[in-house]
Amino acid sequence: MLDPVDLLNLTLMLAATVAPIIVAYRVRGKSTRLLALAMLLAAFTFIHSLYHLMLYLGLDYVAAIFFWPLGAILLLGFGVYYWKVGV
Repeated sequence: MLDPVDLLNLTLMLAATVAPIIVAYRVRGKSTRLLALAMLLAAFTFIHSLYHLMLYLGLDYVAAIFFWPLGAILLLGFGVYYWKVGV
């Protein structure tokens, strides 16, 4: 409970969320494919940071039941979209 590694992971994942949001903002009117990829990646990194927040707060059950599968679905969606459509 209150593992500092989870707090570090939370911070780093929130920081990693900024890059795809900036990409999405810059390409919003130019490339819908790249916008969709950036938004999927931003959603995944944000959900994964919430997963680490739940672990940090000691809510392992909520993290394992809700946030982990949701993050996996978003990451899988990113991969499938990239595979089918590309950039």
